[in-house]
Amino acid sequence: MASINEKAGDTPMRRAGAGNEAKTDTKRTMLIITAVALILIVGIWIWKETQISNVKKQAETERQALQQKAAAMIVQSHEEHLKLLAKPIVWAVRAEMMQGNLNQVNLYMSDMVKEKNFQRIVVANDKGIIVSSTNKKDEGKPFSTIAKDAYLSSNNTSVENAGDSILIMTSPIMGFNNRLGTLLINYAIRKPALK
Repeated sequence: MASINEKAGDTPMRRAGAGNEAKTDTKRTMLIITAVALILIVGIWIWKETQISNVKKQAETERQALQQKAAAMIVQSHEEHLKLLAKPIVWAVRAEMMQGNLNQVNLYMSDMVKEKNFQRIVVANDKGIIVSSTNKKDEGKPFSTIAKDAYLSSNNTSVENAGDSILIMTSPIMGFNNRLGTLLINYAIRKPALK
């Protein structure tokens, strides 16, 4: 039988070599499959990390846009409230100015400036001289030392935003047929703590 196998070229050494070759091919195939699988896993991981990073960046951009929008809405709300507040203050100051009672005007303003965020309240007469102020050093000085002269000639209540931290509200104080003066209020806006 050995002679028949030898004649056919199938020796025990050759059969062992064929088994090793098959094992080597199987190992090589497994190694290639493992390498391809690892490359795919690493590729998918990198792709997902990139996607997650992009989603985080987009979420941060949207969050910042929302914060800016909210801050702008808060400032706008303060502006509207100051305009609404101007009418009753101007009426009260007008009544006292027409009677020549500046002491009562001073009381109104000193009580009001004690409220949160009010920094300075000033009343200038029709000549542009400060007749009443929460900062007594301002009294008797020209209005232009603390604010724009353009406020003295404006016939409307206006609110100017000075750098998103201070609102400057001005309103004319009108008598029956003439201008008695101008009211100026500096109001501080606190930055919202949005997170």
